[in-house]
Order: sequence, then C-alpha cells, then structure tokens
Amino acid sequence: MKRFFPALLLAATLTLQAQSPAPAAPKIPRPATDIGIQTAPETYTWLSQLRGQTVVMAVIETTCPHCQYTTGILNKIQTEYAAKGVKVIASAIEPMSSLHIPAFQKQFQPTFTVGYSEQGYIMKFLGLPENDPMFVPQIVFIDKTGVIRAHFTGDSPEMIKDSQEKNLRAMLDKVLAGK
Repeated sequence: MKRFFPALLLAATLTLQAQSPAPAAPKIPRPATDIGIQTAPETYTWLSQLRGQTVVMAVIETTCPHCQYTTGILNKIQTEYAAKGVKVIASAIEPMSSLHIPAFQKQFQPTFTVGYSEQGYIMKFLGLPENDPMFVPQIVFIDKTGVIRAHFTGDSPEMIKDSQEKNLRAMLDKVLAGK
C-alpha cells in the first residue's frame, strides 16, 4: 500500500496536467506596454521614448550562445535599417546581468543599446505567465505606433540558426511595410 499510493498520486497529477489547457499565446497584434530597460544605475531606455521608430527588441542572456549569434544578426540589422527608422534594443535577463554586460559588449560590440531587466518584468511585458520557461533569445517587433506586430520565441521555427537572419529581415520588412 505504501508504494501504491505515491504511484496513484503521481498518475492522477499527470492526468490532470495533461487535461489542463496550455496557456494561450499572447494576442498579436497588441499595444506594447511601456517598459524600461535599465542601462546604468538610475538610467533607463523607455519604449515610449522610441515611439515613431520601428523597434526590434531582443530579450537575451549574455552567456547564451544562441543570443550571442543573434546579436551578430541584430548588429547588421541595426546598421542596415537605421536609415529606415529602425531601432534595435536588447534586455539581458539573467541574474546579475548588469555585471555581465560590459564583457558582452566588449566581445560582441553591439551597435545597439543593451540593458537589463528582471525576467518577471519582461515576462509580463511579453504577456507570458511568470512561471513558464523562457527560451531565449526572444525577438519582439514593434511598429512605429507602438503596436507589437510579431514575437519570436527562442524555440520558434523562425529562430532556427540556418534561416534566422532571413526570417528576422522578412518580418522587419513586413512591419516596415505596414503589413
């Protein structure tokens, strides 16, 4: 009986979890809430300050190889699309990220602002449940009126390494065209 009860409890829990609906993906398009990305003590870049520009916002971890790879792509995008009113920004979310950013900037030389935020704060902005696992990098495309037009998660098909740059550019072109 002692072995049977834990097994029964586990089976019941797994059955209930399997029957629970997965959380709904956040609605797209939707207005972007204002969010501040800290760039230094007491210094923030606010999304509302970028209104009128098309924003590509990356959520990264500075030590994540996939995020580092994406930074290289975003460097090219920032340089090539700046004249079209595009602003790339990134927020690192790992614990103590403010201490990791200087080395990240030295190694990868981002051509865009890299700041930091608490993961829970970013999850709320993204419209994701705070306890869900977060796969990084995450890329959010925000049009010049402040509306989120697309959101690629780290496990999205669009973020596969071999086609990531093509997919990011295609979505950015679509957002710039107002589609």
